[in-house]
Amino acid sequence: MKMMNKLLWIALVFMGVQSSAQEVLFTVGGQSITTEEFQAVYEKNKGVGAALDPKTPEEYLELYINFKLKIAEAYALQRDTATSFKNEFGGYRAQLAKPYLSDQGAENELVQQAYSRMEEEVRAAHIMISLEANALPSDTLKAYKQLLDLRKSILSGKTKFEDAARETSADTWSAKNGGDLGYFTAFNMVYPFESAAYELEVGGLSKPVRSQYGYHLVKLLDRRSASGAVRVRHIFFASNGKSSLQEQQRAERSANEIHTRLENGEDFMTLLEFSEDRKTKDAMGELPEFGINKMMPAFEEAAFALESPGDYSSPVETSIGWHVIQLIERKPLPSFEDLKSELKKKVKRDTRSRVGASRFMKRLKSEFDFSIDERWLGRTMNLVDKNAFGTGVWELPSLSRDRVVATFAEEKIYQSEVLKFWSKNQRQDDQAVRVEFLRVLFNMYANDRMMALEDSQLESKHADFRNLVREYKEGILLFDLTQEAVWNKAAQDSAGIATHYELIKEQYRWEDRIRATYWVSGDEKLAKKIAKWTAKGKSEKVEELLKNEDALSVAVQNGIYERGDNSVVKALWQQEAGVFDPVALDNGSFGVVQIDEFMASAPKELNEIKGLVIASYQDELEKQWVNDLRSKFEVNVNENTKAQLFLELR
Repeated sequence: MKMMNKLLWIALVFMGVQSSAQEVLFTVGGQSITTEEFQAVYEKNKGVGAALDPKTPEEYLELYINFKLKIAEAYALQRDTATSFKNEFGGYRAQLAKPYLSDQGAENELVQQAYSRMEEEVRAAHIMISLEANALPSDTLKAYKQLLDLRKSILSGKTKFEDAARETSADTWSAKNGGDLGYFTAFNMVYPFESAAYELEVGGLSKPVRSQYGYHLVKLLDRRSASGAVRVRHIFFASNGKSSLQEQQRAERSANEIHTRLENGEDFMTLLEFSEDRKTKDAMGELPEFGINKMMPAFEEAAFALESPGDYSSPVETSIGWHVIQLIERKPLPSFEDLKSELKKKVKRDTRSRVGASRFMKRLKSEFDFSIDERWLGRTMNLVDKNAFGTGVWELPSLSRDRVVATFAEEKIYQSEVLKFWSKNQRQDDQAVRVEFLRVLFNMYANDRMMALEDSQLESKHADFRNLVREYKEGILLFDLTQEAVWNKAAQDSAGIATHYELIKEQYRWEDRIRATYWVSGDEKLAKKIAKWTAKGKSEKVEELLKNEDALSVAVQNGIYERGDNSVVKALWQQEAGVFDPVALDNGSFGVVQIDEFMASAPKELNEIKGLVIASYQDELEKQWVNDLRSKFEVNVNENTKAQLFLELR
């Protein structure tokens, strides 16, 4: 199972477990569970489950005892000592530790800054020189000076920005447009680039800006208020680079015909039946809400150009076909409070989070009283053979005495450690910059050591982190054990699944169904022709009709339907096979149905509900597993403590 699925599962299993030296509520094996721990679980989950499956404190207690029985089994089997568990848990712990290893005040500032920027959209152009993210300062200086000279030439009028972008920029996509990147807002670009653009006045040109891709000169072309988001529906006709010329022409012709019919007063909703977008057909053609830079450019431009709900576009061509778009709703930028939670997540995932990490390291150095002995660091650098370093033949020098080159907290960094780190991370560079590279590597090593010390102290410094780590640890143990004892066992037991299906199949029945084909047309005479030709077996005439230029006048579907599946089948429901005369539908169209087979109500086949059967079988296996664990581990509940606690919970 993927990490995110497991994370979600863990989060849903007794969220927010807390513990303290409160009275013991119950014991399972060697585990003691306090009243405070259980109360925290109950209060957290009571609100979540109230609407779906409300439970009494007594029912929650039984669930939690079952949970702790499984954890006791995991420890009894020493699952917590397995290498695979240690590696996975270590990964989760590292993720949980991230917020505690960064400046949270910086994060709050970045969230507010991001929202302020989202209130505007900027249009910018750039000229880029590529540079590796880990390039040495000397390399970055060279690129910086190159762009600084170019900037002077542009500002003096000797060079046009657009011409320089076309000739110089490493971003070939925007270079074709004179460096123009179009409109964007917060999180659409890398953070340093975004900041440079938002800090400029319209027409302004930035100094060289460093990003992970290189150096940029940024020119601000325009500013405008946030476009917000739109909800639209569309009628779509497929056509792409693989389509034949005839298919491309038919898609364009169909889109134009839809637009003409709209112009003549027909209703957009009625014409949706001709759309070839199966994914949106059941949603009345509606697409997910979107903002700028989320859809194909031509589609997005046409959608945002619509002003009032109900307005529709002219036919729009994209790389996948032709669209006629109708505006449902324009939505302004939500309030800061509404977006705050989402923005926090984006900030954490974005490179701007490094601002908080940088501040945190600065604070850590102060807290740990970090100090470098420059004399001994310099002498350590002199021990490196500059001619051999980076060639693969440099060997660590012997030390008559291992000197301290830096100190922090109660820790010391020795020459031998630094030399080993240099040896492992050496690379080929120009001789002139090797001393510079050694300094960069030393800073990396020192920062890593300080961060590791802080990381090792998180459980003792932060009670909430300590409890969260324990929650995840137990969650992973429970997930893996349940997967082995229940989920995989049920999914792989074919005989057990078949037997369980026989026990529960009457719970899952099909209503009466028909296998049928139906046609819908706005023209009654045309519907009668289809009924007549179909009844006489002249399917070739119907196919010919669907291929001609009037194909939009008829919609056809086939499949297996229950009585209430759609209005056409409902209107012509029969219990016998045959072709039935057209009937008038509520929307003014006429429906023709050919019933191939009547299928009486019956239990669904195993292959139709296998997932449901396996889920039910898993429930049975879990009940059996819990009963076995109750026989294996002694459970003792302190009834007096329980009674007092339940009085408070009610």
